This record gives sequence, structure tokens and C-alpha cells, in this order.
Amino acid sequence: MTETSARSKWETRPLTAEDQEFLWEMLYVALWDAPDEKRRPRTVLDNSVIRRLVEDWGRPDDFGLVAVDPANGRRVGAIWSRLDRYDQLDDFGCPYPCLGIGVEEAFQGTGVGSCLMQAFIAALKDRIEGLRLGVHPMNHVAQSLYRKYEFVEYAVGHGGYPQMRLPFR
Repeated sequence: MTETSARSKWETRPLTAEDQEFLWEMLYVALWDAPDEKRRPRTVLDNSVIRRLVEDWGRPDDFGLVAVDPANGRRVGAIWSRLDRYDQLDDFGCPYPCLGIGVEEAFQGTGVGSCLMQAFIAALKDRIEGLRLGVHPMNHVAQSLYRKYEFVEYAVGHGGYPQMRLPFR
């Protein structure tokens, strides 16, 4: 079943185990580096702390969405979380599940991120207490997206990464 936001040209559908390779790609995109920084190597995905964010996707408490271009069925972005907090990184005092979001570079700035965020929040707001994330301190576009959906900074993590949360209750 797909869902199209009234304000979006993108469709969303559940992220499944069959999307595992695409999810690895979106995780790499989500590990954003500033334009003046050297892009981290893909081997970062071999790091056990990073791997656990998406490895063996499709467990009972995994929840995510894929954004799809309805014109051709191409997957253009994804948003995900392990609701059992299996991905638990340092939460800096916020017990909410951590979300990840990635949009293919060619589709950034076209509303894919907003479509994903809107649908993800709507699907989870009655199921969990809230969401959290960490964001590169120089990724102002992403920070703006998160603030649009009322995420607020609550801590500064390792490397100066703002930690943001969105309480639902």
C-alpha cells in the first residue's frame, strides 16, 4: 500500500527487508559530510556502531518508509528507526528512538525529506513517546527540515553534533 501526501509528488511505502541494499545507501547518504570536508569512505558502514542502525532490517520493531517516484517506481529516499532502541547510541539523556533519513542527492531539495518526515511522524506519534536524532553541525539544510517539524536541540554530542528531539506527549 502506498500513500501520497496531499502536498507532495512523492509516494511512501513501508521499508522492508527487501530494501536492505537501498537502506545501506541511504545510511551512507545520512552520514553527511560538509562540502569542505573529505567524504568519509564507505568502509564507515563496516563500523559496528554504524551497522546496527540498519543491519538485518525487517525485525518486528523496525519501522521505516521509502519515498518512491510514482512516475517510474524509483526509490529516492528513506526514513527509519529501530523502535526497540537496538540502535542505541549515546542518547545524551533522551530515551526516544533515534531516526535516520537519507535522500538521493539528485532529489534533495525536491520535497522528498518533508514527505518522508511528515508520513513518519504521522505513523508513529501515537505509538511512541517521541523521536531523536543527531545532525552534522554544518548541515543547515537538514537542521532546517528538523526544526520545520518541531524538533528542538537538547544537547551537543561528540564532534559538536546537535542532538535534537521531538516529543509526542
